[in-house]
Amino acid sequence: MSLTGYPPQDLLLRKDFLIKVEVFKKKIINLTKKKNTIFALSIPLLKNDVIVNALLLIQSGEIIYSIQKKILPNYGVFDEKRYFSSIKDKTQYFNYKNKKIEFLICEDMWTNDFIHKKKIKLDLIIVINASPFEIGKFKLRKSHASKRAKYFNSSLVYVNLVGSQDDLIFDGGSFVMNQLGKVVIQEKFFEESEMSFIYDSKIKKRQIMKFNKYENLYRALMLGLKNYMFKNDFRLAHLGLSGGVDSALTLAILADTIDSKNIYSFYLPSKYSSNDSKKDAEMLSNNLGIKTSEISIEILRNTILKQLNPIFKNYKEDVTEENIQSRLRGLILMALSNKLNSLLITTGNKSELAVGYSTLYGDMCGGYSLLKDVYKTDVFELCRWRNKNVLNDFKVKRNNIIPEKILTKEPSAELKYDQKDSDFLPPYDILDKILAYLIDENRDIKFIMKKGFAKNDVIKIWKMIKSSEFKRYQSAIGPKVSKMSLSQDRRFPITNRFDL
Repeated sequence: MSLTGYPPQDLLLRKDFLIKVEVFKKKIINLTKKKNTIFALSIPLLKNDVIVNALLLIQSGEIIYSIQKKILPNYGVFDEKRYFSSIKDKTQYFNYKNKKIEFLICEDMWTNDFIHKKKIKLDLIIVINASPFEIGKFKLRKSHASKRAKYFNSSLVYVNLVGSQDDLIFDGGSFVMNQLGKVVIQEKFFEESEMSFIYDSKIKKRQIMKFNKYENLYRALMLGLKNYMFKNDFRLAHLGLSGGVDSALTLAILADTIDSKNIYSFYLPSKYSSNDSKKDAEMLSNNLGIKTSEISIEILRNTILKQLNPIFKNYKEDVTEENIQSRLRGLILMALSNKLNSLLITTGNKSELAVGYSTLYGDMCGGYSLLKDVYKTDVFELCRWRNKNVLNDFKVKRNNIIPEKILTKEPSAELKYDQKDSDFLPPYDILDKILAYLIDENRDIKFIMKKGFAKNDVIKIWKMIKSSEFKRYQSAIGPKVSKMSLSQDRRFPITNRFDL
């Protein structure tokens, strides 16, 4: 689906969209005239009044082979059964120079149905993919590809998309496997490649890309941000810098991804903001070469409280007053977004969003939520990794950019004196593990308790997840990097009475 973008979603339900696809299909066919090279084109194709996910092989102005995707995924971010039909093909293999080549489209490789079919000797398997990035996904890809290669005693070429669309990131990492299911050639992650190689069943093993979990996660976030800005015509980006770890990591990724002249940073203190946070924010900004402007919200805070006093005077002070500060910051940052025509990057993480430790129309304001699918414990690990590493594609060519104090001080929203996240939440190392079971694994309370977690903690966290469901329906889009993001992957009703 490189031509249309993946997934095209409800564009597929538009007749004019399919007509345009057909126009470009004919243009590409025309380009192949008097050429010996075989061009592989993957497009949505209207066939017998239904749409199929098709792969066409084109040579010398003719379609010489076609196949449709058989397995239509209908889980997580995929809902292909909404759009596509699966049609049985009479021709299953592409015969080329006395070689049997099987072409598979993405999910067709992931099924184990082939084991139950008649075993046919294949010479080569070619898999075309738009396989979204997830932490740990590459090992899974290799495992499924290896099963295919070994079962058919065939070499396998796995070609994966590079880039991103909306919240999905495609990390590349294309590879060639031998008949033993071992990777013999592998391309880089997050980089487009035009590598060519001579197919030989006895190909010698080349150097395999080594990868680090946090390096790949950091680069995935960079690619998602870069593509989202470029493809949606944003040249400038800005954020609210608090002196905390989340905004520090967000600014670091921004500074590594786009030119510093295109980044605005704003420090928005109230009387509850500590001097240490201000110093940490200034040090981080200096390390990244980005100017941070200060805009105090204290006068605005006092003015609003004064106006609300006739109504509030008979009520006890609570989280309402705290949220006013957060919403004032959101108001100012969104005004700056309008005036500067800049993309506001919100800085909240998955842990906070999951349990509702965030303010609707406050710190949740923004056009892109960079850390939306990153747990707090991983935020700290990404900061530590970045402080030790500088990659070629980083704009900032230095390490130790995030001040150590930001990583060692106890996290706080600083919406009242001596406030700490731990006043409301379990320690993040415990919280994130329970969240991973409840959200990523979708496990029940008995399973989680067997893993050594207290029943009361699990129930408390589940109630927090449940009561903040409505917030997530209104949250900004952000890159999916886990197997269960809080957007399209996870679909829970706001209104329900189910409890643990």
